[in-house]
Parts: sequence; C-alpha cells; structure tokens
Amino acid sequence: MVEEAFLGFINGNRLCEPAGRVLLAVSGGLDSCVMARLFHRTQIPFAIAHVNFGLRGEESDGDAQFVAELARAYAVPFHQTRFDTAAEAERRGISIQMAARDLRYTWFGAVRSQEAYASVATAHHLTDTLETMLLNLTRGTGLAGLHGIAADQQHPTVGRLIRPLLFASRDELARYAAGQGVVYRDDASNQSDYYARNRIRHQVLPALTHINPGLWQTLPRTIDRLRAAEKLVQRQVQQGWAQVAQPQADGSIRLVGGPLLTLPEGRFQLGEWLRPYGFSADQIDGLWYCLDGPPGQVFSSATHRICHERDGLIIEQLTVLSDYKSVVMDVGCEQVVLAGELPVTLTPMERPDAFVPDPDPAIAWLDADRLTLPLVIRPWQSGDRFRPLGMAGTRLVSDLLNDRKLSRQARERVAVMLAGDQIVWVIGHRIDHRFRVRPETQRLLRCQAGNTPPTPYR
Repeated sequence: MVEEAFLGFINGNRLCEPAGRVLLAVSGGLDSCVMARLFHRTQIPFAIAHVNFGLRGEESDGDAQFVAELARAYAVPFHQTRFDTAAEAERRGISIQMAARDLRYTWFGAVRSQEAYASVATAHHLTDTLETMLLNLTRGTGLAGLHGIAADQQHPTVGRLIRPLLFASRDELARYAAGQGVVYRDDASNQSDYYARNRIRHQVLPALTHINPGLWQTLPRTIDRLRAAEKLVQRQVQQGWAQVAQPQADGSIRLVGGPLLTLPEGRFQLGEWLRPYGFSADQIDGLWYCLDGPPGQVFSSATHRICHERDGLIIEQLTVLSDYKSVVMDVGCEQVVLAGELPVTLTPMERPDAFVPDPDPAIAWLDADRLTLPLVIRPWQSGDRFRPLGMAGTRLVSDLLNDRKLSRQARERVAVMLAGDQIVWVIGHRIDHRFRVRPETQRLLRCQAGNTPPTPYR
C-alpha cells in the first residue's frame, strides 16, 4: 500500500521526469532510508548524497559510513561531504541549525548542477508538514505558513527540490520500515525536547491525534484548501499592487495613498506587499495608520526604507553612502574626480567664439578666474547655502532639492562643489550666480557629472 501511494503521489504531482535521475538527501535516519527503499523498489533512477555536519563526533562518522554502504547495496552513485558546521555558525553569527541548512542546500545544488540530476529529494513527510504548520502558527504567519511544506519547489540554491514522502505520516513510514526490514540509524537528539519542533512532536501531536484519530486523513485536504485559498488571495494582492504601485525613474516605488485606502482589506494587502522588503508586522501597522496623519514618518528595514509623503508611501532601497571629500588643487588640465560614486570631469579651456552655455544641468560652465583653489567636492549638508543662477539672494540647498521633489534616496546622493568656502555648483542641479560665465570671461572650467559624452558648442 505504501509503495502504491508513493507512486501515486509522485505521478499525481509530476515529481519525477521519465529520463531524469533524482539525487536523494540521505542522513541515515528512518525517513531518508525509507525514501531510498521506495525509490529502489519502484525502480525510479536515483543517487544518494550525504552531508556529515561533524556535530556528533563518532556518531556522525558512523552515519556517513552507513549511508556509503547503503549506496553500495543499491548500486547507485554516492556523493558525500563534510562541514565544520559549528565553526561556520560562529563565523556567520547564526544558529547551528540555520548554518547546517544553508550548507547542505548549497552543496546539494552544486552536486545537482555538476552531475545533471533532475532534482534533489528530501525525506520530509506529512508529520513534518503538520509540525511546520504549528510552529509557524505559534510564531505568527500568513496563509503561506499554514499549508506547510511544498511537494515541488524551485529552491534558490538547490534548483528543483521535491518532497516525495509528503503523502505519509512518520508512523506510516515507521510501520513500512518494520515490515520491509529497513535498517536505519537513530539520532539520539530526536528524542530530546530541547528543540521546539521536538516538543511539538512529542507533546502536541499525540494530543491532537487523540482528539481526532483521523487527523492524518483530514490534514491533506486541509492543506489543499489552504493552498487554494492562498492562490485566490495572491491574485487579489497582485491586482491591488497594480492599482496602487507606481515605479519611479530613480528606482523607488510610490504607493498612492488614496487608492490604497479604498482597497478591500488594504492593511492586509500592504503587509503582503511589504513582507519581501523585510518589514515587520508592527511596522506595517504603523505605516497603515500613518496614512491618516501628517506626512514625514520614516520606517526602515534591513534593506529598504518607506517614507510617508503627502500622496502616499515611497519605497526606497537603502544605500550605504560613505562620507567623502574630493580635493582638486589645480585645474590646469582635464581630470576626473568622484562625487561619491558619480564621476565629475573637469575640463579647463579658453572661451571659444560664439559661446553659449549648455542648459543641461549635468554640465556646469564656470568662470575659472573667479574660482578659489582648492576645489572641494563633498555631500551637501544641512545649512548649506548658495546663490542660485539668476537670483539676487542666497538660498538653502535643501530648499532647492525640495522644489525639485527629489526622493529621499536621490537627495542623499546630491553633492556640492566648493571654491574656498563658497558653493559654486549643486552638482547636477544648478550653479552659483557668482561663478557664472560673464561677457568678459576668458577662461572657462567645464564640469560634467556622469559619463555622458561632451555636448558640442552651440
């Protein structure tokens, strides 16, 4: 019965390609050894891969030897590796479980790619699925966390990752192993209640099966309904995003406040959109409620920032901008200096006949004889003032940037050029009136921001 159900699950979910060999992740425990036996009995081509995490000393080495012998018994290709998992976890500042997961999946993906295996199979079963659902539920989750583990997944490091045992509970697999004489090694850590998953396995699941002895028959139907509900919800979420999101030229995304507030379950949809950007549930609640208040609030995740503006929210990727200062001691020859990551080309020249300054804001034409050396390029600062071209008085650089409606991210990238202690150019935006080219100017300094080709004289 188990072998028939196994084949039915594989065929029903199209997990195995007719001409493809599957790489089985075999630890040596009950679940993975049953998986290997089922592949062998049903004559589906496979290979075996084993990772020795070096966490249990001689027991780990014994597991590796056992799995190597299992591969020889089945006469299938065998791949193995060893990691110092504890050292890797310490180096990265993460848990041993997380380090082990990352190490094994990265290695599985490399082997699958090198040997052209169709997919990698892990021995997750129906009990694992319920444990994952309960763990997610206790920690807080959406619909995706409630349907547990996917049978077929495109994993970012593995490639195609399949779970062909999700049709059966662990007890069913244990009965099959006993009936078939499947030999396996038992990891003593599975009996400890130190880990949350083990506490659920040993304490919660027996209580649930006592309440409903048919739990393992009803659970797959519940999972199917949750997956179907998630697909419907995601379709609505995608439609809402299309109504509200407006990509901007600088790479940011504007979420228009008016339409957002009228969407059905708008706060939920906002949470679904922002979760991939790393925002927490509390931050999403704060963003939703701030839409009814004055603009100005800023919320940050590890990778992005969201600013509440008058007409909605702006999502920007965080950039790490170092404090810099580029100093030019001499402008007697052409040279390139950096304004952060932006190249600025300085070209001295005699004033040509019939000269007309180019209006491109990326190019500044300055009267070289009015410049006090050295020239300094640095990020603009709060309180910086200059006299914009054509104006009689000075103005704050911040006011100029506000008028141009630059996003916060774009504002942070703006630099200024100073001659002595005076700003001569807000780079890429406007020069100072005092350093403009006059009719009597003879020597020019052409300053160009970016890598665009020179503009010919007009």
